[in-house]
Amino acid sequence: MKKVTYLTESAKKFTKEQAIAEAKRCLLCEEAYCNQKCPIGSNPKEFVELVATEQFDKAIGLIRDNNPLFYSICTRVCPYDSYCVGGCRNSKLGEDPIMIPFIQKYLVDYCDESDEIISSGNIKPKKVGQKVAIIGSGPAGLAAAAVLGQKGYEVTVFEAKKEVGGWLSYGIPPHRLPKEIIQKDLKYIRSLDVEFRTNCMVGRDITLEDLKKEGFKAFLISTGFTIGRVLNIEGHELDGVTDAVSFLSEAKANDGNIKVGKSAVIIGGGDVAMDCGTTAKLTGYKKVRIMVRNSIEEMTASAKELKYLQQVGVPIIDWMDSVRIVGEDGKVVGMEFKGTDDDTKLYVECDKVIFAVGQMPGAIQTIAPVDVDERGMIVIDDHFNTSVKGVFAAGDISKAKADKTACYATALGKKVAESIDEYMQELESLENAKTF
Repeated sequence: MKKVTYLTESAKKFTKEQAIAEAKRCLLCEEAYCNQKCPIGSNPKEFVELVATEQFDKAIGLIRDNNPLFYSICTRVCPYDSYCVGGCRNSKLGEDPIMIPFIQKYLVDYCDESDEIISSGNIKPKKVGQKVAIIGSGPAGLAAAAVLGQKGYEVTVFEAKKEVGGWLSYGIPPHRLPKEIIQKDLKYIRSLDVEFRTNCMVGRDITLEDLKKEGFKAFLISTGFTIGRVLNIEGHELDGVTDAVSFLSEAKANDGNIKVGKSAVIIGGGDVAMDCGTTAKLTGYKKVRIMVRNSIEEMTASAKELKYLQQVGVPIIDWMDSVRIVGEDGKVVGMEFKGTDDDTKLYVECDKVIFAVGQMPGAIQTIAPVDVDERGMIVIDDHFNTSVKGVFAAGDISKAKADKTACYATALGKKVAESIDEYMQELESLENAKTF
């Protein structure tokens, strides 16, 4: 059996024969519950039917029309048990659901074998002078850039960091999303003539006014939640205490080659906490524990991430609340907990404490003077407009009703692109009217 390392991908793959056989199991039900459950609108029923008849190019073109991030999102990080697979009619009939993501993984492999970028060809001619700036290159920003690129706009994505991709590149560990996978989605997006400016922070290195002078007429803020939270309890300032964003980013940037101690404790019960647990274990911590305030059944982590956590040997201790972090000579040596449903007290020896208890936005108003709420999230209307004309917002940073997943961020990126398209068309009509 192959040894599991930090860089080992956990995703299962189908051969061509397996993908076709799985696709042929689809009932092609009229209701298409899988379509209804997909937040991105990838239309699984339609591309599964195409795979069943071995029309792979058409299947890929259909997917890319609907989801330009199908390498990264649908096939890797989607909590599909809650979405397309969870909606499969087969399950209601007592059969195994169609494993739609595994079919898509075969299509990814099929793409890799081709020397050309496969698409539907439904791309409009370039609209010279119609420039849109995307600020932030996470899934929402990339999806919006791709849709606007498909529509012919001159799109430039501005990224403060060295690598494009946001949380996809810096946060999600390689067992779920290897580094090279996001590059394959970026290859397609670049083929739409979308440009990228990295190491460029809007508000610091360049301003919105500078961009307006360059001819940009619409702006999308999609910077996401870039700062990890740490609970304000005794000992939180000790050496050895960190947040999930910092921990996961350092590990992925260095391919898991980071300085590790003997024992790590992770606080949190979502997928990010699970990622911290597997990352800590696979980078060399001998003992790793995840502590949660409620029951394991009430955790928000997806079933597949809980299963992988179990495979690498990380236990979860539930019904425990953080009390204080204990230190010696300024360094973490342990942590105290108390039971949330009884008088239990627990002391855990550790030299690393990782808080996976949420994230916060950066200084958004240095980008544009938009209205924000008490959490620092950008206030938007139903069409993703901010309080500043011509400035839109989408993704985790926007106050939109959606799950905080990469899938929903991608879906919001598609929707905001449509709003930007409408705005640009109205702007063009007004400008044309002035010339008469």
